[in-house]
Amino acid sequence: MLIRTENLHYTYGVGTPLAREALRGVTLEIGAGESIGLAGPTGSGKSTLVQILAGLLTPTTGHVWLDGVAPHRRSAEARAQRRRVGLAFQIPEDQIFEQTVYREVAFGLRNRGQAGADLEERVHWALRMVGMEPGAVVGRVPFTLSGGEMRRVALASILATQPEVLILDEPTAGLDPSGRRELLNRVRDWHQSSGSTLVVVSHNLDELARLTERAVLLVQGQVVADGPAQQVLSDRDLLRASGLDVPPTVALLHRLREAGWDIRTDCLLPEQAVAEIVRARGLVTGTGEG
Repeated sequence: MLIRTENLHYTYGVGTPLAREALRGVTLEIGAGESIGLAGPTGSGKSTLVQILAGLLTPTTGHVWLDGVAPHRRSAEARAQRRRVGLAFQIPEDQIFEQTVYREVAFGLRNRGQAGADLEERVHWALRMVGMEPGAVVGRVPFTLSGGEMRRVALASILATQPEVLILDEPTAGLDPSGRRELLNRVRDWHQSSGSTLVVVSHNLDELARLTERAVLLVQGQVVADGPAQQVLSDRDLLRASGLDVPPTVALLHRLREAGWDIRTDCLLPEQAVAEIVRARGLVTGTGEG
């Protein structure tokens, strides 16, 4: 699926004293199978943008197309395009409503006519994809789960429908470090095996670097950077100017460079930074190559 936006604007509270412009002329193109990270400070318009892409909000002005179709239109064609997109909200309680975990994960599939053994197999597969054992959770009431578990159930209900575009808004919020790593690994494996498009909203730049190959940086509703994730998310000056915290690994590498080390500063992931420090230390002590 090709996703395109052109000069996209969105204003909350149009015509009222509380009107607030969340998006200001966003133009993007996302190709089939891409993995995109959306970063930006609080209030930059990230969540608004993904809700427009999913057809949940109608642009104030400008255009959005999913394979040439505006997803917010009230037509059978637009409805068909929306069904190809799965959006996991930042707050899972916003989209969970069924009485059991099984019914929640099965809901979208039942709406598409799936039933019987095929339905049960797909529900169990989706739960395992997010690291949950079906036998232990299918009969539970979703609202008795922890916040992290509810997030997994919400994601499983989307994966079960096998979307062509998966949009995740702060996917690991509420998870402990172990759960966060596991979920990131599972999402990455799903993206690589399915060939579907992945769009991730996160304030965690390390998380975006692990999941996505391209990063789009939003500030005050406008795109201020769009490029390779490692390049955009490790640009110290750009991040500071955008009101974002510089990742500790990037800050450390810059301090080493300022101290005279011949070292790269675009290593966002800790393991990359460690490897680069070991390499550069070898040059400093005369034990490395070159």
